[in-house]
Amino acid sequence: MAVFIHGLGMDKRIWESPGEARVLGGKFPVNLFVGKEPKPDIREGDEQGKISRGLFLGEPLTNLTTLFHSLKETGCTVITWSQQRPSAEIDVAVSELKDIVTMTEDYSKAGMILIGHSRGGLVARKYLACGDRRIRSLVTLDAPHHGSKMAQWAEYITPLTSLVSSLLPDSEKGTAVYAVKKILDFLRCRAVKQLLPDSRFFRSLSDRHNKGVYYLSVGGNNPTFFSVYRRVVARAGQEEGERFIVKPRKVFSVPDILEKVIPSKLFPDELKQGRGDGFVSTESSRLPWSDAHYDFDVNHAGILFDERVTRVVVDALNHL
Repeated sequence: MAVFIHGLGMDKRIWESPGEARVLGGKFPVNLFVGKEPKPDIREGDEQGKISRGLFLGEPLTNLTTLFHSLKETGCTVITWSQQRPSAEIDVAVSELKDIVTMTEDYSKAGMILIGHSRGGLVARKYLACGDRRIRSLVTLDAPHHGSKMAQWAEYITPLTSLVSSLLPDSEKGTAVYAVKKILDFLRCRAVKQLLPDSRFFRSLSDRHNKGVYYLSVGGNNPTFFSVYRRVVARAGQEEGERFIVKPRKVFSVPDILEKVIPSKLFPDELKQGRGDGFVSTESSRLPWSDAHYDFDVNHAGILFDERVTRVVVDALNHL
């Protein structure tokens, strides 16, 4: 049996029906943060001056699937739940996990796998420290095993709201600016501050490698959450009729643009290309005693839907 544990600001839909999942207070679809660069297209029968050159966001991914679906297809019993108090302290989520395990113990007699994303990985660690001998494996995806510094940076990110507002057209302002504000609110909440490296939680966490348990941790090293583009228009050819090729040109990405408002000496690894996923540094995503660890070119949300991540986890669990 595999038990999936979601992170802060999410619910069980992030695993079982990500197309319906909402994050940041339930206001935004998760695919907003796993978008891709739009493809060039050809416009016919239009004048160059009438094609919008305004700014726009990337194309959100569709048909998202997760490790939950992949393990279910193999015949594994998969279970997840929405934490009743998702912004409460980690011990509250651990208590809920204990209840879930108790209710489903008939399905876990052959052993149990705990799979946690983000803070969910810490919930799994704390539960495992209680000594449940049925646990055969712990898998963490972008879990901040050494904490995250992001709660300290909200004050530096605040100017981004006005910057985004000034650059985007009216049709995009509401969504993008509100998204930034919700991110700031999220970074200031008490549950996030518990994830600071020097928090009481980490000072009291005393778990270790348990004999007979396979530990696998996976991290992301691309912190880009979304990009803003401008349309570049050029004549496609001299054939009869007007035809134009419209290409996207990236104007800025978040959090890359934050380097303009955060002092370089204070810019955290969590936000650096190659060193973090936007919320967790690659160093922090590595469980100290993991039997295997992998880093992929994904952000904090994208790690849930990346086929490479799913493949290495399923392959590892198949060899248990």
